[in-house]
Amino acid sequence: MVDFTRLAGQIEDFAVYRRGEDRAHAGRLDRARVALADCAPAWEALVERAQALSGGPLRALPQARPDARDGCPPRPATVTVVATDGSQIFPDRHVEPACYLLNVGRVAFHYGTLDPPLIAAEPTLRYRQQDLADLAQDDDADASPIDLTTEVVSALRDELELTWLFETAEAERRSGRPVLAVADGTLIRWMLRGMKNRRLEDRLIDRYVAELDRFREAGIPVMSYVSRPGNAEVVNLLRLHLGEDDWAEGPESIRGLLDRHLFEAWLAEGERSAVFLSRSGVLKRYGAHRIVAFYVRGCGEVGRVEMPEWVAQNPEWLDLAHAVVLDQCEKGGGYPIILQEAHERAVVRMQEKEVFYRILARQARRAGGVVPTYSGKAASKRAPRV
Repeated sequence: MVDFTRLAGQIEDFAVYRRGEDRAHAGRLDRARVALADCAPAWEALVERAQALSGGPLRALPQARPDARDGCPPRPATVTVVATDGSQIFPDRHVEPACYLLNVGRVAFHYGTLDPPLIAAEPTLRYRQQDLADLAQDDDADASPIDLTTEVVSALRDELELTWLFETAEAERRSGRPVLAVADGTLIRWMLRGMKNRRLEDRLIDRYVAELDRFREAGIPVMSYVSRPGNAEVVNLLRLHLGEDDWAEGPESIRGLLDRHLFEAWLAEGERSAVFLSRSGVLKRYGAHRIVAFYVRGCGEVGRVEMPEWVAQNPEWLDLAHAVVLDQCEKGGGYPIILQEAHERAVVRMQEKEVFYRILARQARRAGGVVPTYSGKAASKRAPRV
């Protein structure tokens, strides 16, 4: 229980601190806006400078003038939009035997038609031995053993989300009607590089990219929406233009500013930015699916829209992504309504987790198997004494 009376003084200090930070932020934002306009006429030379550098912070590479502002095209009168989102019950070290659940919500809306929507969830129970065998099938005898950590389970969930996104888009597409597949969050699997097992990281990335191959082969545009993005790649490019040292900080530096801050001040509602190519190192394994992104200012926030480069190179698909995202954000009160629906179908709540383990125990008894057991800590939380 929090004693808020003891926090009062600290909260007051925080308010004073924030006022100072807000003033500094406004100064950085003004300098960044000036830099964006100033670098635009010679943007290609700036791109060459950025490409020639190695190391340092990630810098986005604009594919056109970085100060571009494109208005929203009209959404097609009829269009099919599909989306998936996922959740999970992680393997619990306090519960034996080990297993876990992946739950993917999938949704399809057919706008401008009488076709009924699809709203479904796809739960998958998986076992430790199954996934370890699949992931380790190409390892040699000297390779590090694979453990099914929360990071690995999250990567497998992301892969399954993309699998179901393709399957849903393929099943729900209609002849003569555009279709757009929408994923939640980033398409760049940068988080996999923290596993400290490069062979495993590469294998998980390759499996994810194989799913992207299916979209390209079928001619289905795929994109993702990132709410409140934390990227600073465009700002880092502007820092290069301004001649700032890579890691310099100071009253005149724009370091600390995020791309969304810049485009919130630059774009009018409904507009999108130029397309920027990410230089994340993980994209070296993406082949033809290098990820590009633009920023779009909706009714509630500036979001980041990511897609494979081959999608952005099709002007009709680029406009489709822009129009559909804005329409979805408007319908959802600031966040794409179809992703909200997919999330609601996917999310696993605490009560459902308890039901999951009770069902496992009941079925184990019926089958004459080992009933799941809990550690002392887990058991105490299920039956508090005080």
